[in-house]
Formats: sequence, structure tokens, C-alpha cells
Amino acid sequence: FKRGSRTGPGSGLCGFDGNKGEEKALKTLGIDIGTTSICAVGWVEGQENLAWTESIANEFLPECWEQDADVIIRKVRGLLEKAKEAGFGPDQADAVGISSQMHGIVYTDREGKAVSPLYTWKDERGNEKCTGCEDSYARVLSEKTGYSLFSGYGMVTHYCLKEKGKIPTDAIKLAGIGDYLAMCLTGRKEPVIDSSMAASFGGYDLERGEFDRQALEKAGVDVSFLPRIEKAGKPVGTCEGVPVYCAIGDNQASFYGALRHPEDQVSVNVGTGSQVSVFGSRLQTVGGADVRPFFDRGYLYVGASLNGGKVYERLADFFKETVYAFTGMRLIAYDMMEKLGEEAADTALEVNPLLYGSRSGGREGGSVSGLTFDNLHPGDLIRAYVRGMAEELHRMYQGFPEELRRDRKEIVASGNGIRLNRLLAREVEARFGMPVRFGQIREEAAAGAAMYAARRTCGK
Repeated sequence: FKRGSRTGPGSGLCGFDGNKGEEKALKTLGIDIGTTSICAVGWVEGQENLAWTESIANEFLPECWEQDADVIIRKVRGLLEKAKEAGFGPDQADAVGISSQMHGIVYTDREGKAVSPLYTWKDERGNEKCTGCEDSYARVLSEKTGYSLFSGYGMVTHYCLKEKGKIPTDAIKLAGIGDYLAMCLTGRKEPVIDSSMAASFGGYDLERGEFDRQALEKAGVDVSFLPRIEKAGKPVGTCEGVPVYCAIGDNQASFYGALRHPEDQVSVNVGTGSQVSVFGSRLQTVGGADVRPFFDRGYLYVGASLNGGKVYERLADFFKETVYAFTGMRLIAYDMMEKLGEEAADTALEVNPLLYGSRSGGREGGSVSGLTFDNLHPGDLIRAYVRGMAEELHRMYQGFPEELRRDRKEIVASGNGIRLNRLLAREVEARFGMPVRFGQIREEAAAGAAMYAARRTCGK
């Protein structure tokens, strides 16, 4: 599904200016609801750079991995006001595309209003032991359904809440946060979701393109809450007369926004977490990796980690805390960390920085080995730490079938966790043995949502 050139987005025109009687470039608004930030972009077909971007911070509720769904919607509406000032408001664009963090769920009532927080992909209740059972909720549900399910997956969260009697009494449906945004923008009272979001919840039959309702219901999941899946790529409704499309997963959106030749490229995305992804046109069974629908084009094979940009941020915090404890000075750590790490390229120190454990619920944490008199230095720790982050990505990549890894020529990196960390980019390049490049577009997920909306509007 090649689109455009290596240097820029597609250049085809599919708009039409009725007043002038000639074609015009399609322009779309893309919105991405990430874990740590929310972004909106304006994209004009044929242009190599985004025409407009704006972002705002997203945050968790105190002392938990939940977020306030309606606060997120208010923040998006604030971005839409700025989009109007830039000429990309819903009434000014040709279509609206949405991307959002995957796996998490929010419950809605009969009026289409949120009646729960957003239980995000970082939710840990699925790792808790079931009442009267030695296994976790995630493991029990995996065994009952035959699907590999992890804590943070919407289906696991839904199952836990039901077993504990904590589903809100006025809830009738569940959805992703991007789906909830689409409801709010279009006035829908029930969510309609894309296959990319549905699959991220878990218990999704890739061959049929549907939730495996029979297996889920047999396992004790209340399937009446599951939303309808939109397969035809139709708009879910309109906002100020402009079509709004189903929210797509941020992994798929970033991949679509960043890669131009996915048959010979590898995607490495480092945000709050990290992911390595490759495209395959046919469905294959892959142990230890996610297989995710990629629109009507094929599948993404994904190794996903809980340890990403937040892990490096935690190392920076360690140095800040140390300096403050000894001197009372506030340190801006990142530039000095890069300098010290550069000077320790030959370190033999080894760090496995699994600060957040693994998706399977492992709590082993990270490790440091090979510590000697010669490498007990900040630069060695920094370089080894970043090398460990790259090693985890490569380890997940090596878990893909050789057929999927064959003939890959370059890595396309995205996400601020690697774009702003040149040490990590160098270590990824060295470990994978492939050049790393960054696209001109920085907000890949929001851009991918905008491009997806343009493609759907053109009927492609």
C-alpha cells in the first residue's frame, strides 16, 4: 500500500472546489489522545509538513492509572478552538480523524455520557489475584478464553470490575477514549469502534474481525457492554457538517503517519511505553507478540513494552534527586546525561531497566550487572541503561518470524521518547544493525489520523 514518496506524504488530490471548477487539496484535522499529551494537527494533502500543530498535557488522576474522560474532552475542545483560529476547525476541514491510546476503556450511559474514569492501559488490577484463587484475573481470563490477555487490556479490566461488582450501575456500554471523543463530537449515544481499537481490548477474533463473544461470555464476561465494530470505514457521524471517522489505535496511526514503504521498514515508537512493529499482508501466529488489524491492508506485528520514555525520565529524576540531596540545586539533567553517555560508549556495564515489569505481570524489576571499579561512573550507567532499553526492543523484534524480519532495510523511529533521546537512537541503530531515520512529521499519531480520514473521505 505504498503512498507517496520516501520524502513526504502522498501527493494525490481528491478534493474538488465547486466554485472554481477545479480540484483542490484535501485538508483534514487529526486528533490524538495520548497517555501524556493530547495533540491536534492540520494536514493538507500533498504537503510534506503539517500545516498546524498544537498540544496540551494529559495526566493521571491522583495515585492511580486512571484519567478523567470528561477533562480530556474539555481539553480537546480547547484545542478545537485553536484549530479554528488556524483554519482547521471541524467546520473548516474536510474531515476529522481521531487516534487514541489503546487498550483502556471508559463506560457510558444511555445518553452517551461517561460514567466512569478512563481505565488506561497501565491499569494493574488485572494482576491482582482472583478471590479464592492463586492466579491473577488476567491469567484466569486468558485460560478461560484461549486468548493472551494482560492487565490493562479493556476486556481484563471489564472482567475485574464485574467480578468485584464495581461496574457503574448506569453504564450500558464501554469504549476507548477516542471512541468517546467521537461520540461527544457527533452527538452519538452509543459508541461505534474501529477494529484496531476492538482488537486492543482483547478477546478479538482476527480471522472473523469480531469479538469472540461466545468464548468471552462462557468465561464470565458481560458481552452486552461491547460496542459495535465498524468495518466499512464509514463516518460515525458529523461535527458541524464534517464527517468524523472512528478512532483508530495510536500504534496503527503512528505507523501510517510515519512509514512510506512498510514492506521493508521497521517501526520503533517510544512514548510512555515502547513498541516495535512490522507490517505483514497475511495473518500469522506469532508467540509473544501482538497481531493487530491494520485497516483493510493487513496486520501489524507488534512487540509492546511497559518500559519506554518514562523509564528514561525516571533515570533523569534519580540524578536530579541526587544532586539536590547533596547540593540543594535544581538540575536540568537531560543535556548532561547525553554528554556523559556519549563519553561511555565502550562501557561493559549492563543494565536491564524493566522498572515497570512486563506485560505478563512479572514484577522482577530491572537489574545491573558487570559493575566494576572501572565503570562505576554516571556516564557508564546512562549508556548501559539506554543500551538496555534498545536491547528490550530488539529482543521483542527477534521474536517475530524470520519471514517478517527478512529484507528490512531501515528503522523509522517515532515518539518523543526516542526523537529527543539521541543516545537511544544510536543504540537502537547499533543493536538492530539498520539505519534509524526520523520523518519530517513529528506528531505521527495525530498526522496518521488526519491522513486516514483523508483516505476514507476519498473512498480509498
